[in-house]
Amino acid sequence: MPFKLMAAAIMICAAFAPAHANTTMDELVEAATQGGYENITSILVAKDGKVLAEHYFGGRDADTLHNTRSVTKSLTSMAVGAAIYQGALLDEHERVFQFFGDVGPHDNMSDLKRGITVRDLMTMSSALACNDNDPASPGYEDKMHERANWTEFVLNLPTMEGYARNEGGFGPFGYCTAGSFLIGQLLERAMGLSVDEFVDDALFGPLGITRYEWYRSPSAEEQTGGGLLLSTRSLWKVAELVRAGGMWHGRRLLPKGWTNAMTSPQVSVDETTSYGYLWWVGEFKSATTSAAYPAYYMAGNGGNKVVVIPSLKMVTVITSTNYNTRGMHAQTTEMLERYILPAFERGAVHQGR
Repeated sequence: MPFKLMAAAIMICAAFAPAHANTTMDELVEAATQGGYENITSILVAKDGKVLAEHYFGGRDADTLHNTRSVTKSLTSMAVGAAIYQGALLDEHERVFQFFGDVGPHDNMSDLKRGITVRDLMTMSSALACNDNDPASPGYEDKMHERANWTEFVLNLPTMEGYARNEGGFGPFGYCTAGSFLIGQLLERAMGLSVDEFVDDALFGPLGITRYEWYRSPSAEEQTGGGLLLSTRSLWKVAELVRAGGMWHGRRLLPKGWTNAMTSPQVSVDETTSYGYLWWVGEFKSATTSAAYPAYYMAGNGGNKVVVIPSLKMVTVITSTNYNTRGMHAQTTEMLERYILPAFERGAVHQGR
């Protein structure tokens, strides 16, 4: 999902009318049902590992698999952590192109390109000439989708002119789905398993997630940059694993410290938003108390959000199909800030009607 469709809207709150102190989850459900909010498909709110409220709209139910688009990217960074935990990767500083000798020689293989690391791809700060906000960019997402073999497309991308790293070792932020896709292909080569098999074994199986569908290229490459179909409860479980520091029912699935690295600011996106390892980092503000809550979250085209607020032990999942529409992320942000957070603060989040 191009960053331009979400950047300004994600953290906005002043543009909406102030909420009344008595806003409730029932009012939010009514707004989603009666058209006050468009194309919302599900809402789930959980605290400390327990679901408090769960609602579905438009004929969807708990079994529905949702296409939350770039939410998939955040799961990809978790898969990198699992590969490190299992010893297939040393760390996130592994160089990317060393894993692709099977594809043959790559065009434009400069020292700059050889130096690209997994961390560079996870922080959207690599030297690849890839910007989903610019249709003229060589790595623009839709150009990749037109090809039969996406791996070869990404490997043969040129590097940016004038690319330079800052004192932290990061290049400039540029939203690049192709780079997230390449991580999945790297994992296949590091693990000796398909992405589907590896993620199922390392994450989905332990989490009890049995139903999912990967989006694939014409040559059947799994798209780890977007399009994975998951249920609302599965999305909650993924986020809950991160909130729990990589532990699930007493079993460690991710290395110690990995979830903190994923969800800590690594690169600056704008004045209010940062990016971790394929996770967004910012804050959400209650419309009734004005309390600002630091959060990390997965986000995808359509207005999809899976938000973790650590101080509240809270996970919220909102799925939506407002694909490629202006205000899609502002809408789900308003739902969280105007209704869900105030109800949560009062201990009034419940299943309701």
